[in-house]
Amino acid sequence: MSLPEIAGLLWRHLLAVLAVLIVAAGVAYTFKHTPPTYAETATLVFVPPHSGAHPNPLEASSGSILESAGTIAVQVMSPQGQQRVRAAGGTAQIDVELVNSYNLEYPDYSNPYLTVTTTSADFPAVHRTFTAVNKVLNDEFMAEEVQNDVTPNNQIQIVMAGDTGPLTQTGSSKRTLGGLIILTIVAIFAVAAFFDRHPVRLMRSGRRTPEPRPSQMRIPRLQAGDPASFDY
Repeated sequence: MSLPEIAGLLWRHLLAVLAVLIVAAGVAYTFKHTPPTYAETATLVFVPPHSGAHPNPLEASSGSILESAGTIAVQVMSPQGQQRVRAAGGTAQIDVELVNSYNLEYPDYSNPYLTVTTTSADFPAVHRTFTAVNKVLNDEFMAEEVQNDVTPNNQIQIVMAGDTGPLTQTGSSKRTLGGLIILTIVAIFAVAAFFDRHPVRLMRSGRRTPEPRPSQMRIPRLQAGDPASFDY
């Protein structure tokens, strides 16, 4: 299709093109004025107890540590665990999972770590929820050890590492704008081509002119002596 043909296509359906442009402008305005999202992330390291027989205690207990970390992550992400987080003051969205979510199926015993992330558009809620999640997680893990009669010298310790603090999640505005422009161009041509294949004829009143149905068409009756009649 040549440029004059493209220009003619868009001109014939100018109202539809303007409607698509208005919708795209509204979406762009929404993107620009959407409040930023904040997130805080940290890694929880499960440290095994000191073992005199094993210089590297992970060799002796890493399997159980990995299972314990995965179990406590599931408990915190359960509806009951999230209810405890809300009771502790958490209101933001939370995510607690193993660093490698396939660890339990394909164990990587050297990485019994959990990643804790809280996300919200409310800046104070991010850190408040982050603190609540970690409190619930540590309290439940300690309660599990006590319930299993683990002596203090054999208890697993949880150490936090790499706390990012609340950070703005900006994303890429240029990529978002570029994608919106491409989608707008595609939508313009799609709408124009659709109306070009399915033209809508409008009456002066602005209503579409209905085509007469066969049952509504009247056939004139011919009488004898009518010039339009024929003798067979």
